[in-house]
Amino acid sequence: MDLMLKKRKILVTGGSKGIGLACAQVLASEGADLIISSRSEENLATAKEIIGEHKGELLTFAADISRKDDIDALGEYLVTKFGYADGIVINAGGPPMGPVLGHSDEIWTHAVNSLLMSVVRLTRIFVPLMKERKFGRIINISSTGVKQPIQGLVLSNSVRQAAGTYLKTLSADVAGDNIFINTLLPGATDTDRLASLHRTIAERTGKNLDEVIAARKSSIPAGRFGDPVNLASLAAFLLSERNGYITGQSIAVDGGQVSFPL
Repeated sequence: MDLMLKKRKILVTGGSKGIGLACAQVLASEGADLIISSRSEENLATAKEIIGEHKGELLTFAADISRKDDIDALGEYLVTKFGYADGIVINAGGPPMGPVLGHSDEIWTHAVNSLLMSVVRLTRIFVPLMKERKFGRIINISSTGVKQPIQGLVLSNSVRQAAGTYLKTLSADVAGDNIFINTLLPGATDTDRLASLHRTIAERTGKNLDEVIAARKSSIPAGRFGDPVNLASLAAFLLSERNGYITGQSIAVDGGQVSFPL
């Protein structure tokens, strides 16, 4: 299926690793013109090498989306280079593990800025431009933890839930302008983040790392961790014109792990 993404102007934040990089790779293969952002210039250079030959334009911009000034600069760069955005993939690194009552105000504030205010600020910049063109697609990469809280990840569980509620509210407001907004909820996906969480769990529990990994896989009906491309392929469809009627949804990509109430 041709997703009709050729020359579509798309921003991918957190695009140098993991799920963000997979999204950039799939979108590049479809011919989209991309700007990928990350906090690290070095990681962006590596990501550009990994993506390699592609059918569209590929630009990079170093930005920490937990910072308003960086988001403003990123928005200005995109408008200067492309003039507008057809789509945005909002992706930010997950906050640290820790006990429910164990995080300081400073850590909570950083989580809010990374996972909630980044979404508010990016949409505040780009949705008005999408309204002018009567077209826009936005994907937020979240977590199944917003549906079924994950032990040890209170920051992610809580703040990502707020971002999802914000986007659900916004989606109803802009659907008539042909702007569709959806949230993807990755489960255990084979990324550096997942490997880091498993190491932390092993250290805190005294369990063997292989035992931790095996126990996690056994809880997933599909019997394995997700490949970032699994989620990226769905994101590409939802960002495309082929998605003509799906908005305001939170879609789990988790191998069937989370049990949702009917």
